[in-house]
Amino acid sequence: MKKGTITIITLITALIILIVSVLLWQSHIHHLRTDMENHIAAANVYFERTEIQHALTESTEAQLLAERLRDDDAQRIANTQIQLAKQLILGNNHFDTDRYKAARTAYLQSLEYAFDLDALNPDFIFDLIAIMDNYIHFYALMEHADRMIASERFDDALTLYQDAFLVAVSFFFVDGKMLAIDGMTHAEELIIAAKRAQAGAFEAQGTASFHSGNYDESIAHFQRALYIYQELGDSRSVHSIHTNIDLVERRIEERRRQALQAEQEALEILEALTAETAASAAAQDNALRDAQDGSEATVRDESEALSSNYEHNRSIFFDLNTLINNQALPPANQIRMGTHPGLNEGWYNGCGWISAYNALIILESPMHPAEIVNHFETRRGTVLGGMFGTFPHAIEGLFRALGYDVNHVLFPQRSLNLDDAIRNSRVSILAYTHTRAAHFIAIVYRAEDGLFVVYNDSFARQRSAALGLENAHPPGATIDSVTELIRDNPDMLFSFSLIVIS
Repeated sequence: MKKGTITIITLITALIILIVSVLLWQSHIHHLRTDMENHIAAANVYFERTEIQHALTESTEAQLLAERLRDDDAQRIANTQIQLAKQLILGNNHFDTDRYKAARTAYLQSLEYAFDLDALNPDFIFDLIAIMDNYIHFYALMEHADRMIASERFDDALTLYQDAFLVAVSFFFVDGKMLAIDGMTHAEELIIAAKRAQAGAFEAQGTASFHSGNYDESIAHFQRALYIYQELGDSRSVHSIHTNIDLVERRIEERRRQALQAEQEALEILEALTAETAASAAAQDNALRDAQDGSEATVRDESEALSSNYEHNRSIFFDLNTLINNQALPPANQIRMGTHPGLNEGWYNGCGWISAYNALIILESPMHPAEIVNHFETRRGTVLGGMFGTFPHAIEGLFRALGYDVNHVLFPQRSLNLDDAIRNSRVSILAYTHTRAAHFIAIVYRAEDGLFVVYNDSFARQRSAALGLENAHPPGATIDSVTELIRDNPDMLFSFSLIVIS
């Protein structure tokens, strides 16, 4: 073979080797880049699953590959992922040691890194921040309540513990719920102890006045003590006070008799005869009433119960400007409706009249709850004597009687859009069922920011807190959609009545 031919073959062979080497290198570079991109993508997936340690591992691998490839953009993305992972891990460590404010700060810092990653959805970080806000709010309420205990403002402390309990329930913080319950129990014990001490002081003053001969003053002190003991349900002390009052009254009677002149004895005899006659007449009347039909006695008992409710309810003070957002708190929980003791109080069956009360305040036509409840009771508007609350048609009838234009739709989600219907009303009252019972709420649309304000509804408060919506008009919760509140909450079943007031 000629020398020139050998040279050509050698050159061709070298060229082929060079081309193959270049192709193999390019293939290697392609595989490295593919691996790097896969690590970056996997890190984002792990972030959204909140598997942060896995995300850190993936982003670290991506960074090493980016450095080998000298890819500045990929290095920036991987470095951002690593910083994001470190801030999330720091936040988790703070959370594990109950340092919620520090955890929130770390999560906020991580949010800035997340915004730099176009392929990452930062919603999981917003959720972490919202959780920290709930913890911070809960412990702030508990600390405030503890300060109220220290300053002996036990009623205020109880209210704060109750608010903390509701916050804990809203985000399923079991330990917090138990802490709040312990706080409520402690505050109630202190309230009872303070009332008992006050009653004891009145009782001691009554005894001192009795021994000094100031019988009228003694009875006044004993009656103050009696009122507190009755409120506490202390039957033994109530009996003791009654005994003391009877003793004082006997002494008053003895003094009166000693002071009477002879000419008054005849009057006493006449009064005794009159009393005896009245007692005899009363006995005859009682016998006649007992002989009447049993249904008439039942009607009378029911009428007396409703009359008693009205008198009791009128004695409860409402400023008629403050909307009710928690029927378990006074004065709302003190209002009675119905004929079943223990099941006729606002905390249990009050959502119907409370929704009407709130709606009337929004309409600038406030009405005392006693009048609202009396309207329902006297027009058969309560379900089984109030045991299961109020009929929706009774609420509709109240507003029609007051001259308002009312549209009442049953099972409204089948026939109309809840949000649109409420937007076009001055105020609306929605009734729905949930996993524990049925409930009424008053809703008004706030056009300036496109939000709905919902009163006396814990589900709305939960949604308002989860969305981070500002509550500019307390005590109502602001939400962006009533339809979604009903549809997307697993505790809610369906809405069965919408009363739209124009």
